Amino acid sequence: MVAEEFVDEWGLERKAIAILRQVGNLRLVGETGTGKTLFIHHLCEKLGWHLYEYSLSSDTERWDLICGDVLRQGTTEAREGMILLWLQDPEGGMCFLDEFNYAQPNVTTLINQLSDFRRSVWIPELKKSFHRSERHYLAIAMNPWERHGYSGTFQTNIAQMRRFESLVFDFLSPRRETELLMSVCEDERWVRKLVEFASKIRILYQKGELTTPLTTGNLRNYCALRNDGMESKEILEIASNLFLEEERKVVMRLWEEGG
Repeated sequence: MVAEEFVDEWGLERKAIAILRQVGNLRLVGETGTGKTLFIHHLCEKLGWHLYEYSLSSDTERWDLICGDVLRQGTTEAREGMILLWLQDPEGGMCFLDEFNYAQPNVTTLINQLSDFRRSVWIPELKKSFHRSERHYLAIAMNPWERHGYSGTFQTNIAQMRRFESLVFDFLSPRRETELLMSVCEDERWVRKLVEFASKIRILYQKGELTTPLTTGNLRNYCALRNDGMESKEILEIASNLFLEEERKVVMRLWEEGG
C-alpha cells in the first residue's frame, strides 16, 4: 500500500503553527482532496499533540460532541463526548472539526463559546463549566463551495469567522505533483499524462460539472497499480468508478485527449 504524506508546497505548516500558538483558532479552507485532514494529522504527529477529531454531518448535534448515553448491560450510562475529552486533557491537544460546512446552529454556538476570549463553556445539562487552556488548539475545516452532492448547512457569519485565522489549501502544482509521483512510478510520460488528466478533472469539479476531483492520493495509487503491471485501460476503469455513471464518458474522454 502506498503511504500518504503531506507535501507542504505552499509553506502552510509554519503559518499554521504560528496561528495556533498565538491565536489558538485555525480555519482550513479548501477543495475536497487538497489535504486538509491529512495536514492536521501530519501537524499533530510532528508536534506530539493529542488529536481529538470529529467529522460533522447534517445530523450532528451539540450534545453529540459533549456527551451521550450508551446502553451497557441493560443500564444507560453517560459517556463523555469528544469536546469534553479534549477540554479535560491536562496536556491539551488539537480539537479538529472536519466538514464544518455541515455544522448545525447549536454546534456553531458551542464553537463560538470555545473560540472567543472567554475560552470556556457552561454545560447546563452537567451543571459544570469547562475551561480551555492555551495548550488546547481548535481547528475547523471547510469546503469553499457548495455543489451537486455537497450540501452544507452552515452559514458563514463575520462574528464567528473573525475568531479564526484562515489558511487556504489547493492541489499541488503540476510540477510538484509530477515530481512526487515519479518517486512511485518511473514512467515519466505516463505520469505527466496522469497529472494532466487529474488537472482537467479538477477544473470540471470546480465548475460543478463533476462531483469529485482526483486527489494526489488517488494518483499515487494509480502509479502503484501501474508499477504492478496493470494496463492504463484497467486503471482508467478503476478511476472512473469514483464518478457518477453519467459522468464516466466525460472522464474517459479527458484521458483520451491526453494522447
